[in-house]
This record gives sequence, structure tokens and C-alpha cells, in this order.
Amino acid sequence: MVAIFLTLTLTAHTSSTNSFYFQTSDSTKLYVRVAGSGSPLLFVHGGPGSDSYYFEATPGNALLQQHYTMIYFDQRGSGRSDNASNGDYSLKRMLQDMEELRSHLGYQRWSVMGHSFGGILITNYAALYPQSVARLLVIHGTLNLRYSLQSHIDNGAIILGLDIQEKHALLAGATSNMEQLQRVHQKLNDNGVWYKLMYRNACEKTYNDTVSNIIRERSYEFGNKVWSYDEYWNDFTPRTRQIRCPVLVMTGLKDYAIGPDHYKDFHFPNQTVVLYAGGHAPFQEEPQWFAEKIIAFMR
Repeated sequence: MVAIFLTLTLTAHTSSTNSFYFQTSDSTKLYVRVAGSGSPLLFVHGGPGSDSYYFEATPGNALLQQHYTMIYFDQRGSGRSDNASNGDYSLKRMLQDMEELRSHLGYQRWSVMGHSFGGILITNYAALYPQSVARLLVIHGTLNLRYSLQSHIDNGAIILGLDIQEKHALLAGATSNMEQLQRVHQKLNDNGVWYKLMYRNACEKTYNDTVSNIIRERSYEFGNKVWSYDEYWNDFTPRTRQIRCPVLVMTGLKDYAIGPDHYKDFHFPNQTVVLYAGGHAPFQEEPQWFAEKIIAFMR
């Protein structure tokens, strides 16, 4: 691993907590919160269509704020942000939102952390705006939606204990992967074991749901519309080869939402891989462990 030391331009936001709405160049208002002190680290949430609060509220994140200026934002059409004023949820526009926010905050470069679906966003952001990214942190991130949805289907069938014939019968007649996914999810819910796709136990899913439900009024337009954009269905793993900054890849050995072996298709030239013996949200399950791994990489 080559050690790269980068000087980051900080602003007055680095020593305080500040929540505000940022208006993009196409007049969409995004919820933003800046907290902590130190070099800037942007968190890009998953979903697609979720919000950053499920990460903001974790003890592991509180530890990170002691070392870094954490920047959280809800993507357009997600969480506390407004729906896109012009209906634009293209990948290019999502990445432009992040770049405009960086410029607004006055950072020359920042480190960028993406969770789950956020892996697609931050990898493409680093490819399009390499001059803006000091480090990239792919936390249980997908770079191929088709691969990860297939992981849901295949591992869901295993969790259900279905043999080949039973799996075929469950999926028979489904006209798309999304319909297959819905059938498997319904069966998992009926059997009370859906949590096994993402969590070590049912209590951890309950905790995640409790945190997520704190925000009562939220937008979900992006989560509904993203599936109709062909570009999000691309396999972005080949793009990893062109990203030269230091990259942390953290993945769960029991994270069937992404696929436990998905990371093997990542080929960032300067990557560090950390394997987590758990599910999809290490910052909720093992916050101390998670924070220590992030801090070690950032150093």
C-alpha cells in the first residue's frame, strides 16, 4: 500500500454542527448536515431512496465525528430532501449534486464514503471527478445491481431451505428479476426470516427499523424512479480499474443484500479490503470495530 498524504482545505464548518438546505443548480433543495472536526468525509447513503439518518444516528458515527468533519446529505428525492424540481434523477445529475455541494462547502478535496447503493454513486463520482476525491470508502457497496438482486434471490432461497425444484416452483412464471425478488421477499417475510438477508439476528433489524422510522415525513421519489433508468443497471465493476486514489472496501461475510463475494470483482489499483463477520450494517452491529477500521484506513 502506497501512503499518500493529501492537504485538505477546510472551512468554518469543521468545528461545529450545522444543518441546512442546499439548493442545486437546477433548484432542488437537499438536506445537509455537517458535524465534527478534522478532514472532510462525505457519507453517501444507500437505498436507493433511503436517507443518511440511519448512519448519522449510530455510535460508530459519533466516534468518527471526533476525528473528521462528517458531511451527510439526503439525495434528491430521498429522505429529508426535496423531489427533483425537473424530475431529473440521472446518474450524471446525482454526481453533479455531490460536486456542487463540495464546491459550496469550500473543500478542495474530500474523502467519500458510500454504503450499499451508495457504492454505485461514489465509484462513478470518483471516476468523473478524480480531482475532488482524496480517498474512497466503499462500505458494503454494490457496483452491480443485477448481481446484488440475484444474491437476494439465490441466498433467500437458501435461507428458506428450498431445494432446486421448490425454488423453481416459487419463481415459475416471473417475468423479471424484480418479480422474482418480490416473490422471495414475500416468502421470507411470511416465514419471519427476511432479516437473515442483511442482519445477524432479528433484534438488529428491529434496531435498524427503529432508527429509520424516526424521520416520519420523507421523500421516496428517487427510490421509485431509479429502477426505470437503464444506466443504473450497468455493471460498474470494470470502472474500478481507473480510480487511482486509496480505496477501502469493507464487505460482510453474511451480507446477502450485496453478495458476500461481490467485492472479488472490484479491482481498484490501490485498494484495502476489510472483511466483516456479519451483515449489511457494521456501523450498527459493531460500531467500535467499524470506527477503528475507518480511522486506521484514513490515517
